[in-house]
Amino acid sequence: MDPNNNNNNNSTTITSTTSTVSEKKQEISLFEAFRIGQRIYVGLEDSQLSANDAEYQKLVKDAISKFLVSNLYINNDSVFSKNEELEDIRTDLLKYLLVPYYLSELFLKIIDGSRVKNLKMAKMKIMEFLHRMEKLEIIDKEDLAVIQREGKTDPLERRNELISRGKRDKELKEKLKYIVKKREDLLKNQSGEIDDEMEDCGDEELERSFITALLQDAISKGISSLETIEVELPMLIEIEVLKDKHGGVLPPQAPPKSSGIGNFQILPDGRRVMLDKVFRPSHILPTMTPQEAVELEMHNGGMVKGKGGAQSSVKNQESDDEDDKEESHEELIKKRNWDDFKDDNKRGWGNKRNFG
Repeated sequence: MDPNNNNNNNSTTITSTTSTVSEKKQEISLFEAFRIGQRIYVGLEDSQLSANDAEYQKLVKDAISKFLVSNLYINNDSVFSKNEELEDIRTDLLKYLLVPYYLSELFLKIIDGSRVKNLKMAKMKIMEFLHRMEKLEIIDKEDLAVIQREGKTDPLERRNELISRGKRDKELKEKLKYIVKKREDLLKNQSGEIDDEMEDCGDEELERSFITALLQDAISKGISSLETIEVELPMLIEIEVLKDKHGGVLPPQAPPKSSGIGNFQILPDGRRVMLDKVFRPSHILPTMTPQEAVELEMHNGGMVKGKGGAQSSVKNQESDDEDDKEESHEELIKKRNWDDFKDDNKRGWGNKRNFG
């Protein structure tokens, strides 16, 4: 993330707009240019328009124009010196430190055929802003390490960075909310209404705290944008190189190479097989119900209807019932005959000793 890696195309782009910006500089002051540009930027952040909408893109370019005028004023009039510290900067000038940040974010919003150029411009401006914050010692040490780092980040380290940044952003959001509310109350007491978001509230200490909080918020968002640029820009440059090699068009993708491995079946491992055997019962489990087995047997001809079949079984059952009835009738007759015999022959009559 070295700011010195910007090529000459970026300088050419800025130079080409200098004459136009200089003309506008004669018509508008630094304060007015910054105020209009900031109003447009805030409106774009809250806009319901699509980024592809022509009106949205027009507003983006209008805001860029106003901030370029502001930037020209800052550089030509030496609003900030290289060696001054944060405490040395006048409170009413602090807000102009945001100009390069706004320009960076606006260049990222441009949608046209010059994406690579816009990304390079955005990167150059955000690095300019972040290094200014570093010199003024406003930037956090952890964020500074991200800017100075080269190469890929360890996933665990990256995760810890995001968590830490998220906590700091949450605290900063609460701080800004409190300051904005207090500032709005002071502005209402002065004029009865809030005329301008960046108007001086009359409390210099509160005003410095407000601008400092805005700068810290811009640092966090700027680093996130820079990380996005670092991912997108190399890919787009590589695509442009491929187009240049193939007459301005991307070459067709080569078909995927065959691995040389044919179709194969994934078999269960030995452990899975052993587990299946352990929990399987020793007997063979049925695969169908008795009713399904009867129907299948009848369908295959194993069970014959009629003689020898189910009907024959019914007839045999009826015959057995009739035989049982006949046997019961004979036993009843025998029992009755025996009862009659006992009535006719009293007990002991056949014993000769009973006769005197």
